[in-house]
Amino acid sequence: MALRMRRRVVRKNTGELREETAYALTSLQASARQLYALWRGHWEVENRLHHKRDTVLGEDASRSRKGAAGLMYLRDVILNLLHLKRWPVLRSVRKFSADPKPLLRLVRGW
Repeated sequence: MALRMRRRVVRKNTGELREETAYALTSLQASARQLYALWRGHWEVENRLHHKRDTVLGEDASRSRKGAAGLMYLRDVILNLLHLKRWPVLRSVRKFSADPKPLLRLVRGW
C-alpha cells in the first residue's frame, strides 16, 4: 500500500509556514487512522530519542563509526535512565562532564 501525508509545518524560530508531502510504502492492512497513528508514533520516537542523541551528544557529528556500537548502546542506556528519572538531559550531561560520579551512580542504580 502506498501512503501520502500532506502537512503544514510552522518553524518555531521564524514562524515561517510551509507545506510538506511525505510518502511511504507498507504491507500492513490497516485503516487510514491506524496507519496515521503508526506514522506519528515513528516520529515521536525520532524526536524524543534520536534528536537528543544528535543535539546533546553530537552523534551525527561524531567521526567514529566502526566499532562504536558499544558506545552508542551506552548512550541509549544513559538517555533512557535520564528519561525514567525525569532528569533534564542537557543539564545532566553537562553535570556529568564536570563530575562523572553522579553518572556512575545513575548507571549502577544508586
